[in-house]
Amino acid sequence: MRRTLTTRSLSMLLAVGGTLVAAGCGGASGDAPDQADTAQGARPRRGGEVTILRASDIDGWDPDRAIQLASFESLPQVMEGLVRPARDGRSIEPGLASSWKLDPQAKTITFTLRRGVTFSDGTPVTSADAAFSVGLWRRGLSMGSLYRSITGTATPDPRTLVVRLDKPSTFTLTWLSNGSSVVVPKDFGGRSRTAFFARPIGAGPFVVAAYRPGQQIVLERNPRYYDRARPYLDRITYDVVTDPNQQLLRFQSGQADMIESVPLDLASQLPEDQREVLHPSATIHGIFVNAGKAPGSDIHFRRAVSLAVDRARYIEAVFGGMAVPAEGGLPPLVQGSVGCGCTYETGVEEAKAELAKSSYEPGAKVELVVDATTPSSTRAGETAAAQLRAIGIDVDLQKLEVQVLVDRQMKGEYDLSLGEVSSVSPTVGDIFGLIVATNGLYSGLPMRTISDAFDRLEVAQTDEQREAATRVAETWIHDNLPYIPTAYPDRLFAVSERVRGLDVTPFLWYPADRLWGG
Repeated sequence: MRRTLTTRSLSMLLAVGGTLVAAGCGGASGDAPDQADTAQGARPRRGGEVTILRASDIDGWDPDRAIQLASFESLPQVMEGLVRPARDGRSIEPGLASSWKLDPQAKTITFTLRRGVTFSDGTPVTSADAAFSVGLWRRGLSMGSLYRSITGTATPDPRTLVVRLDKPSTFTLTWLSNGSSVVVPKDFGGRSRTAFFARPIGAGPFVVAAYRPGQQIVLERNPRYYDRARPYLDRITYDVVTDPNQQLLRFQSGQADMIESVPLDLASQLPEDQREVLHPSATIHGIFVNAGKAPGSDIHFRRAVSLAVDRARYIEAVFGGMAVPAEGGLPPLVQGSVGCGCTYETGVEEAKAELAKSSYEPGAKVELVVDATTPSSTRAGETAAAQLRAIGIDVDLQKLEVQVLVDRQMKGEYDLSLGEVSSVSPTVGDIFGLIVATNGLYSGLPMRTISDAFDRLEVAQTDEQREAATRVAETWIHDNLPYIPTAYPDRLFAVSERVRGLDVTPFLWYPADRLWGG
């Protein structure tokens, strides 16, 4: 039977006191697999290829466009960053940087690059390339705010990068392990940004052999990768197959070796020895509210919606029981996660009483928009609509294409919507930043309390300080309900016996360079 990847409470990355040093030993430099890969008695084999199915394509190779989880998983396989998530999901480990030193007093992070590391075209990777890349991250329209503590860089020598901060941000170091903090050649190697990201060059374990947007990515081993032992595979093919039933058919017929995320209601169609279950993940499923207009602007209406959701029944209907009720509005199982001690209660009569206090007019249509592309999302919409109708809300369920749904959310042209948000790094801070950047996940409520809590989280030097900042945000989310958390869903991977070495973090990242053919 395949093991269930059960996540646990996460500890803080760094110890505190004076100058903080978190130095990694670097990747293996010889031809032997590292000790962690042989810990279960199976020695990885070099060579071979696998085909992996995913439901959505990447957002392209430009990291500033990264929204889909597939992008955060794929970009660093080609363009590695300074650091990368450790496989325990709790810390970071060396990437292109072999070591680093965080100095809170000087407000600097000093990275030392590996000796002899090159891009896949043979060009040496230098601190100038890393400094150029930091500038790209800071100027990013999508996630630049998450690098806001970085004020500049210095390159005292080709292997040393000094990142200057405006505050002693412990968050920034951990955040740099997310899949969009990638290192590229200075000035894109003389090409335009568009031309470079059409055919990217990086220092990751793989190179792009082929990319057909919306259809397929083919990655091949980078022969110049700094770790001579990895990657173990010669080739990985990612096929985009949106229909989960087609995914299962291809997997069961042997045309694919792995499915990255199987809808939970289809779990019973997989033998137990082909399941890898992450229980639960650092993902929040919830109802997102437009509080910028009636009826969502009324806190009594928002409370009524929260009380109407019978989370146990919702989880059974939507996730086949493979989820746990949400106990907070921020992702669990990453650094800084802590429950607020609040309770998201359920009760039809209590919900009706709150609705009666609100400005909602009986019979007024309330639009609930959901993603129409998957059966599970439409079933979630139908389940939520039924529970809301049971307390007297006249729900108009609208099933939309994803891009239409996102556009309407961004423009505030909705009442309620269903969706999920997930951490993409080992820190709860990335969702803090997302909430602030999207004005409360498009709720329209003022985010001053969340923003102030994020500021406190950034400079937190102990677990207690980190959790105190998170607790402030959790309590505010519970009391004001800019969105209504419903569940922390599991994640299910279908994995054939031909694939070994899969380790998935709570935020759903896995190092593809450690996969090998069994």
